Amino acid sequence: MKNGFIIAMVCLCLSANVSAQKTIVTQAAEKAFQQKFAGATAVKWDKEGKNEFEAEFVLNGKKGSANFSATGEWLETEMGIAIADAPSAVNTAFVKMFPTATIKEVYKIETSKGKNYFEIEYQLKRKIKEVKIDASGKII
Repeated sequence: MKNGFIIAMVCLCLSANVSAQKTIVTQAAEKAFQQKFAGATAVKWDKEGKNEFEAEFVLNGKKGSANFSATGEWLETEMGIAIADAPSAVNTAFVKMFPTATIKEVYKIETSKGKNYFEIEYQLKRKIKEVKIDASGKII
């Protein structure tokens, strides 16, 4: 009985330590983020892969995320927007392809390689799906 109690206490201590760990972001990535998104609030960092970090944040009342390399290179930004703020070609293409779908979220994606597009999360027949559409209305 005594051993069971000790094992339970050790497990509890270990689990508390794991949940309290914080993602450690490189200074270069954090500095690049602060320069690119001055004024961002509610910043939360996560590690994505071996050498990439993602910052989730709020800027001008909109939720977004940005990815940076460990060396501080900006890779991608994803900002939540209203479908009305996307080019009309995006909405037209979406409605044409999915006329009965319900839009859940719309994101404007900007990449360091210049491949910018819109990602629409939608519900169709009780399933949540995503589609990527460029500014000209082409499904990608």
